[in-house]
Amino acid sequence: MADSAAFEFVAEELSRSTRLGRAAARDAIRRALELARFDPGCVTASQLALVIGRLLAAEIRRGGMEDADQVCQLLVTRLASQRFEARGFESPDEVFSRLIRR
Repeated sequence: MADSAAFEFVAEELSRSTRLGRAAARDAIRRALELARFDPGCVTASQLALVIGRLLAAEIRRGGMEDADQVCQLLVTRLASQRFEARGFESPDEVFSRLIRR
């Protein structure tokens, strides 16, 4: 399965705004998502924003990046400014939320 559009966007932004290469940026995000038990193929922008805010800074700090908190804040801001097309499936939280509203 291909990675979600939100994942692709954040990976590209992280690589572009830091000295991390493309592969290292993607790996750091994947490790943070794995800790949060999210799948890169279907992670939403809001889920990814939570992971960036809570877990990604520690991941990239381990790689020697001293300004990890500022980088993550910038990523969350840039992510919030984007719109991503729905891929035709919903997370369990979205399904239950929709059912509760009925």
